[in-house]
Amino acid sequence: MPLKSVLDPDPDMPFSGESLRKGRLEPDFTPEYDAWKLRPGQDTNAALLKKVSPVIDTAMTTYGLGQSASPTLRSKAKLMALKAMTSYDPSKGNLRTHLLSNLRGLQRASAQEQQIISLPERVAIQQKQLIEMEDNLRDQLGRDPSDGEIADATGLSHKRLAYIRRAHSGIAEGSITSETAEGDVFTPASRSLGPQNDAWMDFVYYDLGPTDQLIMDYTMGRNGTPQLPTSEIARRLGVTPSAVSQRAARIQAMLDEQHDRMGG
Repeated sequence: MPLKSVLDPDPDMPFSGESLRKGRLEPDFTPEYDAWKLRPGQDTNAALLKKVSPVIDTAMTTYGLGQSASPTLRSKAKLMALKAMTSYDPSKGNLRTHLLSNLRGLQRASAQEQQIISLPERVAIQQKQLIEMEDNLRDQLGRDPSDGEIADATGLSHKRLAYIRRAHSGIAEGSITSETAEGDVFTPASRSLGPQNDAWMDFVYYDLGPTDQLIMDYTMGRNGTPQLPTSEIARRLGVTPSAVSQRAARIQAMLDEQHDRMGG
């Protein structure tokens, strides 16, 4: 009987190549994977994807997508799974683990899909810088900085501040009103006076002190700042809601001067 060569392993031996492949590739996936490996194509792709669909579902759930995932994202997951098949080595691990590892990229794909507005790189950088500057000024002043103070510190115009802040939100200016302590709705500059009104508002704004500027910012939502209720403005400024209401009414009276002059 001829001696067996180490280059011709016995199929019955536990460490033969075939046995190793069968041991790492799950038996449930073996027929579809073998058919796809032998002849990749539309039919074998579909059969293999159908077989591993529970693994794709697990990835969607594991990475926080679940049933809320869009059809587009599910299609992307299938394409990612097919691509992962080409790099799968049965001798190094099971198919399920390999797929779950490669489908981790769904997290990034989902975040990109959910981002309503794609920020240009320059705006994204300025947005980060703006947040850092606001935090620094807040630490220095012991309160929120007004837009006037932010503009002075950053060198950015008010229009640029508005653009950076609204890049993500898409919230229209003046779309939210604020309640006073008495429950009334205070909507300063609610009259549309055209370009003259914008100039007048800026004139009034820069004639105010930082505290009144903040009240004007927060009650009007100027330049993309959040519109806040009187109680929240008072909390941030460390004053009473009544004081905020009184200051807001005085600002409104100043703004109304232009309306009265134009015969409104």
